[in-house]
Amino acid sequence: MHTLHEESSVLLRIIQEENPLLTSYFLDDSTDDAALVSLLRAHYSRIMQREFPKAWAYYSGTEQGEAAFYKLTWRSFAFIRIMDYLDHESQAYPDGNLHGSTVVSRPIGLLRKLMKGTAENCDADFLLDMLHLLRQLNGKENQDIPTRNTVMQWMDRHPSGLDPEVIRWREQNKSRIIKLLIDRIRKDSDGHGASATYTFPQGTSDADARRLVVRWWREDRFHLRHAIRSSAEVNRYLDNSIDEKTLRIMREAEERGIPVFATPYFLSLVDTRPIGQREHPFADEVLRGYLFYSQDLVDEFGTINAWEKEDVVEPGKPNAAGWILPSHHIHRRYPDVAIFIPDTMGRACGGLCAYCQRMYDFQNGRFNFNLDKLRPRKQWPEILHETMIYFRTDPYLEDILITGGDALMSSVSSLRTILDAVLHMASDKKRDNLGRPATQRLAEFRRVRLGTKLPVYLPQRVNKELVEVLRNFRIEAKGIGITQCIIQTHFSSAMEVSVDSAKAVSRLLEAGWAVTNQEVFTVAASRRGHSAKLRQVLNDIGVLPYYTFTVKGFKENRELFANNPRSMQEQIEEKSIGRVDLRYHSTMRSFIADASNMKVHIDAVRDADEIPFLATDRNTINLPGLGKSNTYRTIGITDDGRRILEFQFDHTRSHSTVIEQMDPVVIIESKPIARYLRQLEGIGEDPDEYASIWGYSAGYLEMRNPVFEGMSR
Repeated sequence: MHTLHEESSVLLRIIQEENPLLTSYFLDDSTDDAALVSLLRAHYSRIMQREFPKAWAYYSGTEQGEAAFYKLTWRSFAFIRIMDYLDHESQAYPDGNLHGSTVVSRPIGLLRKLMKGTAENCDADFLLDMLHLLRQLNGKENQDIPTRNTVMQWMDRHPSGLDPEVIRWREQNKSRIIKLLIDRIRKDSDGHGASATYTFPQGTSDADARRLVVRWWREDRFHLRHAIRSSAEVNRYLDNSIDEKTLRIMREAEERGIPVFATPYFLSLVDTRPIGQREHPFADEVLRGYLFYSQDLVDEFGTINAWEKEDVVEPGKPNAAGWILPSHHIHRRYPDVAIFIPDTMGRACGGLCAYCQRMYDFQNGRFNFNLDKLRPRKQWPEILHETMIYFRTDPYLEDILITGGDALMSSVSSLRTILDAVLHMASDKKRDNLGRPATQRLAEFRRVRLGTKLPVYLPQRVNKELVEVLRNFRIEAKGIGITQCIIQTHFSSAMEVSVDSAKAVSRLLEAGWAVTNQEVFTVAASRRGHSAKLRQVLNDIGVLPYYTFTVKGFKENRELFANNPRSMQEQIEEKSIGRVDLRYHSTMRSFIADASNMKVHIDAVRDADEIPFLATDRNTINLPGLGKSNTYRTIGITDDGRRILEFQFDHTRSHSTVIEQMDPVVIIESKPIARYLRQLEGIGEDPDEYASIWGYSAGYLEMRNPVFEGMSR
C-alpha cells in the first residue's frame, strides 16, 4: 500500500464516500481495467438514454449544432464528459507543453489504482477535478447563473484609465518619469549618444528642459528614441518598485536574449505605489502581465515553436492549411483573407508582450527592436510588388490584414507606400474582372485591416500625418468598392484606455477607419467582470469588441493562460448581459462603413436595448492549422489534472479543403483549473465566485456578429 499526501488522501476519501456504487465497481477484483471501462460505459449509457436523451443524441452525434448544444442541461455536460473519458481511456497524446512527449489520459485507471492503494501518489489537482465532475454528474453541483446586477457589481470593481483618480496618479508617474528623461538627455548631451532632435541647447534651465520634454512627450519618435531596454532601467523608471523575484527573472530573460522594450508612456500607466496605498490593488495586473516575463518563458525560450502551424512558411510549398505562398511575408489559413507582414519597421512593436504569438520570431532574430536596422532594404519594393501580384491574382482573397509586428510601427512614408500598393492592386483586380466572364471573375477586395497595439503602447503615433494618410486611403478605397477600413487593436483591460489612447481612437474614427478590439484573455484579464468592463469602456470611446482570445502557446505562456472553461463561463455568465436583441442586427450592419459616427451608433443601440455594452466579440482560441474555434469537448485529463480538449473547426465560415482531411485538433491545457484558481486568489479574487468553472467541459463557437458583415458575400 502507498500513502498519499494529505490533500490527495482527503479528496480520495470524499470521492469514495459520495460515490459508493462507483467505488464498489472500482474495488471489484473480478474485473480488469478494460472490463471496468466497458461496465461503466454500459452503466452511463443506460442512464443517458433513459433520463438524458438530448445528451445522448449530442454525444452520439445524431444531434449537433448550436441549437442542440444550448438544449443541454448542466448534468448532461457531465454525462457527455464521463462518456468521452471512457471512450479515450488509455489514449496517448503528444503534449506540446512537454515538447511533444506523450501523456496518457487514464482517469479511470488512475482512480482505481488510488482506491486500491497501488498508486504511488496522485496530484490533488486531478482528484479535485474528478470530484467536481462526479458531483455534477450526481446533481450535487448545479449551474448558478449570476444576475445582471451581480455582473454589474463585478464590473464596478475594475477601474478605467479614464477615472479621475487613475488620471491623477498617472500624472504623478509622468512627472517623475520626465525628471528621469531630463537627466538622461543631459547625460547623452555630454557624451556620444546625443539625439539631433531631442537635445537641450547649452545652458537650458531645469524649467525650460521640463517644458521641452513635456512637449516632446506628445511625439511618438521621442518615446521610441528613449524606450527602456533593460530590466534595471525598467525598475528605475518604475520607481524601484519591482520585487526581487521578478527582477531576477527579468535579468535572466535578458541573458537568454529575450528583448526588453517599453516606452516611457507605457511605464507611466503602471501603478508603482505600495499595494496597501492603492484604491484597487491589482488594477494594473494586466499591464504587468505584458511587461514582466515568467520563469516558464525564460526556461522555454530557444525551444518555442510556432503555435499556429500555418505560420510556418516555405515559399512554393503548401503550409499547414494547404496554401502555397510566395514568401514568409504572407500568412494564410482561410480562403478569403491573408495576413501581410511587410519588411519595414512594422516588424517591430511599441513593446513586447510576454505572450507574443511571434515570440519564436524574436527567438530566431527575425523580429527585434533594432529599429534603424528594420528600415526597408533595397529589395523591399520588389517584394511588395510580388506580394501584391499574389493578392491580385488569387481567386478568393477579398480581405487583407496588414500586421507584423505592428502595422503602425512602419514610418508614415512606408505605410503610405504599402496602402498605395494595396489600392492599386485592388483597383487592378477589379479592372481585370471586367475582361472575364461572370463565372470566372475573382473575388474583389472589400476589406482592409491594420493590426496594431500602438493605441495601448504608443498612442502618440496616431498623429496628424498618419491620420491624413489613413483618411485619404479611406476616400479612395471607397471609390473602388472597399467598404470596410478597420484598425484592429489589442486592449485587454479598461486600465489601458487612457486619455491619450481615447484621443487616438477618436482620430482614427474621424478618419473613417472603424476600430475593433481583440482582447487577450490572460489570468488577470479573466477576472469576474473584467472583460465586461473592458467592453463597456471600449464602447464608450467608439471601439467594437471583435475577439476575446484564449492565450495560445504551450508551457512558455502557462502563467498567463486562463483555462478554456473560464472562457466559456465568461461567455455564458457575464458577456450575456450585453447580448444585442435580433431586432437591431440589420441596423448594426452599417456601423463599420460609417466609422466616424461609431460612438453615436453604439450608444443608440445600448440605450434602446438597455444594455451596458454591445457583446459583439466572440470568445475563441486560435487553433494550430485550423483557424479559430471554441467548439470543443473535454475528452481526457492528465495525471496532473490538465484537461485534454478536442476542437472542431469554425462551422460559421469557409475553410481550405485541407480541413476535410484533418482530424479534430487536440489541445492539452498547460495547467489544471485548480492552479488557475490559485493564481486568481493570489491577485485578490474569491475562488468561490468561480465555482461553476468546473462544469464547463464543452463549448460552442458563437455566430459572427452582423456588425462585422457590412455587406452580403
